[in-house]
Amino acid sequence: MDNSTTILARTKELETLPTQERRMVKTLELYLEYFPVKDACLFRYSPIGFLSEGVISFEDGHIHYIHDERYDVRTVTIILDSIQKRKAMFCEGVELFEKTSSHYVIDRDVSSFLVTPLFKGSFVYGYIHSLHLQEFAKVDESLLNEMTKFGNRIGKMIHSSFHSAGDDLLSKRELEVMSRIAEGNTTKEVADTLGISELTAKQYVKLAVKKLNAKNRVHAITEMFRRGILS
Repeated sequence: MDNSTTILARTKELETLPTQERRMVKTLELYLEYFPVKDACLFRYSPIGFLSEGVISFEDGHIHYIHDERYDVRTVTIILDSIQKRKAMFCEGVELFEKTSSHYVIDRDVSSFLVTPLFKGSFVYGYIHSLHLQEFAKVDESLLNEMTKFGNRIGKMIHSSFHSAGDDLLSKRELEVMSRIAEGNTTKEVADTLGISELTAKQYVKLAVKKLNAKNRVHAITEMFRRGILS
């Protein structure tokens, strides 16, 4: 069994873990175990506003919450390129300076940047990045391909867990209303299309927002895309 097959087999173990939190930690543990890096930072990503938000980091056996880290990935070229191409990417030296920006503070001892997108199909759920490589580590196309496969496998797992949870989360009517809202229709237009009152349509939106633990309808729609309920 080659290394690639071993990694993919190990990622299947994640699906048996009982909580999302445990899956996130185990994902970073596997990432650190199989790839020549010393640290791993997990970020979630939303295509609305190109916003990435820190979740947790893992370094020297310690987990840290990084919820205060937020970035518009358009200001960090290497992350944006990795997301858009859905491919693990690496830069160092002068290229590191060129592909980051003053918005992203990098310590003086950091000389490289490695990004692995977590994706399924064209949708990217987040990414893992590392700033410290193991001594004598060689980052070549073969390694980047393996990391891309890993990111794809994790992305599929995220999609699967969200999709199965979302199937029964919203009622058929709530899903119909929110799908049309996501297409840019107003609640009045949705109501007219479905043959219901505007008040009823607004009530379905309110229920969907609550069930998704969202702050508003825009947040709810973002969550629906992120969970794979909408695609």
